[in-house]
Amino acid sequence: MKTGMRHIFILLCLFLMANKSEAQTVFPPDLQCVSVDNNGDIVLNWSLPVNACGPFNAYYIYRSLNINGPYSIVYTVLSQFQTSYTDPVSNGASTTYYYYMASDFNCPGALFLNSDTVDNLDPVTPQINYVTVNTGLAQINWQPSSSPEAYGYIIYQVINGLNIPIDTVFGKNNTTYTDFNSTPASDSMSYTLATIDSCINTGLINDFPQHTIFLDDTVLRCSQLVILKWYTYDKWQNGVQQYDINVSTNGGPTGLLKTVGAGIHTDTLQGFNDGDVLCFTIIARENLSTFISTSNEVCVTLNVVQPANNFFIRNVTVIAPNKIAVHYSMDPLADITLLEIERGVDLNSFSTLAQFAPPGDLSVINTYIDSTALTGESSYYYRLIATDSCSAKDTSSLGKSVLLSGYAFSDLSFYITWDESFFDFGKVLSYELSRDDGTGFNPVASLTPDVFVYEEAVTPTTTPCYYIDAIDSMNFPNGIKDTIHSRSNILCLNQPSQIYMPNAFAPLGKNNIFKPILNVQGVKSYSFFVFNRWGEQLFSSSKPADGWDGTFKGRYVPQGAYGYVVNVLDENGKNVQAKGTVLVVR
Repeated sequence: MKTGMRHIFILLCLFLMANKSEAQTVFPPDLQCVSVDNNGDIVLNWSLPVNACGPFNAYYIYRSLNINGPYSIVYTVLSQFQTSYTDPVSNGASTTYYYYMASDFNCPGALFLNSDTVDNLDPVTPQINYVTVNTGLAQINWQPSSSPEAYGYIIYQVINGLNIPIDTVFGKNNTTYTDFNSTPASDSMSYTLATIDSCINTGLINDFPQHTIFLDDTVLRCSQLVILKWYTYDKWQNGVQQYDINVSTNGGPTGLLKTVGAGIHTDTLQGFNDGDVLCFTIIARENLSTFISTSNEVCVTLNVVQPANNFFIRNVTVIAPNKIAVHYSMDPLADITLLEIERGVDLNSFSTLAQFAPPGDLSVINTYIDSTALTGESSYYYRLIATDSCSAKDTSSLGKSVLLSGYAFSDLSFYITWDESFFDFGKVLSYELSRDDGTGFNPVASLTPDVFVYEEAVTPTTTPCYYIDAIDSMNFPNGIKDTIHSRSNILCLNQPSQIYMPNAFAPLGKNNIFKPILNVQGVKSYSFFVFNRWGEQLFSSSKPADGWDGTFKGRYVPQGAYGYVVNVLDENGKNVQAKGTVLVVR
């Protein structure tokens, strides 16, 4: 074993620095290795020095039983080109001897150097730093051997407890080896090594081999889980501090997903999507050290049963008499085999309306048309239920239609009311009322969310039609925001069929015609009669535009009370009649 010591006298060094332009250096032989022969003798081997100072005299071999001396010359080499010597100690296998060499050239004033000190022991076994997977291949890294005679290293693969030599690395400071025949993606691979000197003397094999971390995965389709299992890394001197679980998703950069303790070698992961391409690696970190060991990379394209995540009713709106459109959306990757829509008149009781196959494109807002809704009689709550291929069910959010109702009064006023718009994740912004006067719908009023009644006394028609738009702001948990218009049924209000009669008129005054005022839709038949007190008929007409002028046979009737009867049949087949007396004033 070389000590790395070269005996340089301080005075000579100072002399050399002061006279560096004149002083020469005499180099010793390079004592490369010392080995023990079969009979116990010790064989020294060296390489020749290069010296350009004076003629050769000798090489001196020094020996001691203690590394710190004292040393004595055991042999003088008189041949300049001799490169070995056998020291007949006979007990070299059981006793440690230390050697160094020096050169003797006729160079007065030169600086004479000694070789490294070498012993007859085998080269020191190096310490393994780690075994890892690098670019898909197993790699071992170690500390340089402390033996100065270290010339290289024999690499062993450990298979079933046997150390199988696979390669040799030359150079004391070459401390990394990649096994290009390794298959760490198939199983863990274990390695160790030993130091050799230039005489191919081999030191002891490191009896603490280290191995790659083998990572494997299992995908549970119905649970949407990925289970990782890996081999523990158990040969570090300081032990494992932690394991880092790293992942790359869909070709993105690899990053830390989570960290687990040293005693854990399995983990269950979730939160990924069907179709994701995931690549996992495990990194073991040594306590009190910067050394790491990386596992093989495991890549998987997830084929899990994706539930109907983000399953929302997006709108419920009346699109025609007795037709309601229910708009819905869900995760476009959802693995759905059946959809079911339910309807209820309140939040507590729902019944199945229909079952149907999921639409082909789940990336858009889809629509179901309810053609059995009594839109003029009730509002309805809707929800959908999705069944996936693992028979698991998910229920959507809720949405409700709006019912508009009202009354028309005989004084030509109208009363309109509606129930509250309701959506999970929705907030009413306003209610917008529109009216059709016979020329199309036009806005009438914009009402705040807390108003559910509207009244008006005068309209351009006695049979207006109305609908209301509920404007809702939608704010879904997955970050989607939307503003929707949920339209009610169309409500048409008809004034009740009535006949209005004046109670007096003056034939010779300003209001000199007596006739009914009709509030009737579609007059199919009409009759109007006036009588005196004795029942004599004074006037009759079948035309609504005709009235009595207060005369009978060309002469104005006397002042007094006169009876009348009006009969009208409207377009709905309803008969309306008015009877009474009118006072004729002169």
